[in-house]
Amino acid sequence: MNVGKIGKKGQIVIPKEIREKYNIKPGDIIIFKIQDGKLILEKIQEKMKDILKASEPIESSLEFQKRLRDEWE
Repeated sequence: MNVGKIGKKGQIVIPKEIREKYNIKPGDIIIFKIQDGKLILEKIQEKMKDILKASEPIESSLEFQKRLRDEWE
């Protein structure tokens, strides 16, 4: 069993043995999932810039700006 620690800023320290086994390096993106009451960490294999490039915006920039203006009024 490996034990990690939560730092003052809420950062999680992943034990070295696990980082090496799963090739987790500084700057890697980790997804936090809750499944059956358990917290699961999953490393994203793709680079974040590639994920964002392939994604489509939920709404156009103009629609977003109009909605923000309407909410402020």
